[in-house]
Amino acid sequence: MRRLLLLIALAVPAAAHAGPLTLEEIGAMAPGQRSFTGSPLLELAGLPQGIGWIDPTGPGARGGGDYEVLDVGDVSLVAGPWTYNTLSGDHIYASLNAFLGAHDNEYDFVSIFVTEHLDFGAFYSPLQNDTDGIGSGIFDQTSDAGYGELEGFLFMNSIFDYTGSVHDALYFGQEIGHRWGAYVRRSGGGRDMLGRDDAHWSFFLETQNSTMEGNAWTEIEDGLFETDHLAEIGYSKLDQYLMGFRDPQDVPDWFLIDDPQVVRNPINWDTEPDSPPYYAVRQYVDEEEAQNLPSIRVQGDRIDIGLDDVVAVHGERDPDFTEAQRDFRMAIVIMMPASATLDFDPYLVVEDTREDLAALWESMVDGQATLSTSLGWSDGSYGFRPDSFPSTPAFEPEVDDTSDTGLGGSGCRSSQAGPGASAAWALALLLLAVIGRSTRAGACDPTVRAGLRTRRG
Repeated sequence: MRRLLLLIALAVPAAAHAGPLTLEEIGAMAPGQRSFTGSPLLELAGLPQGIGWIDPTGPGARGGGDYEVLDVGDVSLVAGPWTYNTLSGDHIYASLNAFLGAHDNEYDFVSIFVTEHLDFGAFYSPLQNDTDGIGSGIFDQTSDAGYGELEGFLFMNSIFDYTGSVHDALYFGQEIGHRWGAYVRRSGGGRDMLGRDDAHWSFFLETQNSTMEGNAWTEIEDGLFETDHLAEIGYSKLDQYLMGFRDPQDVPDWFLIDDPQVVRNPINWDTEPDSPPYYAVRQYVDEEEAQNLPSIRVQGDRIDIGLDDVVAVHGERDPDFTEAQRDFRMAIVIMMPASATLDFDPYLVVEDTREDLAALWESMVDGQATLSTSLGWSDGSYGFRPDSFPSTPAFEPEVDDTSDTGLGGSGCRSSQAGPGASAAWALALLLLAVIGRSTRAGACDPTVRAGLRTRRG
């Protein structure tokens, strides 16, 4: 029945729409869903449910208009011809491509945020995988575009939703975690460890409250299990092995509850294999309420699972623990409507959030890896195919020697035919003056751009 309903949901809106659905419309089809990674609903918004693709040489091709890029501090602002009522996957890809076209190939991830909350959630779009043994095939959708370092991009909803609460671990931790999981199966078990969209752990898998879902289950007596929704949220030992951060010898066995029968469910939480973890309730209640909330209790058969059961299906991780990448770089991109504004106070919030999310991720991997969110410089060495450029430059710096900043107001442009400066960029340039580091530099001119960047002391 679920599959039938999904097919109906996929067919009816597509027939009624001339173009892709908006993110808000997709969110309305799955209310309460916080991660759309692997969801077939993404395709209705013009996004692949699996492997994505990039085309930084033509950022307007899928977005229907011009996109302007301006770096402020360690955040890149991208304005485009959309509103929150029209935002679809095309605009996300066009914003991503505009950012990439203005920067060189130095990022493992790009994390895209907006400035207003959408009733949609978040997702991870993989662009390449060169790692064996994690349940994902080997693929690369970046080589033709010259962005071989880019693993994938995240769409994270509103930057102002990230306030240091449990929400941050649930969303940011999970979406970057989708680079490596949760996709693996166990020998003899089919896909019984997996939950929603075969990209999250089953509700009944013991995962130490992994951000990749599942729960922290405790067997209180033979065949009787309880959740520990107050346990710390992070990456399980299995997750860390798949990420390349943990020696296989340091991955303890875990278990799955087979044939579960719910005997206590204090708030009628959804308890299907593809249900969100019970610990997610902590984003809806305060700390005292969470402390007083009883656990979910389930009867069932315990199936013990070891790493050997996963390796028997997928092989050993390659590169292994000793050779896996440990240091990662992520660009923080804020996409906004061209008519939007970002003034000084919200920008400071964005910078703080950027630093906090990187620190959070490093703590969730138990300090076994680093995540740099320093934006870096664009030196013009984009590494594209020589024949991929249009007859005129796709991004032309506009240097105005009569202005205090060196900019005519538009920063970088993804098309020579675009309109003049938007209100967003006028305020962004004003912001530079307020911070006190305005210079005579073109935002995308690699020879003079360095002075435009601002950093907090």
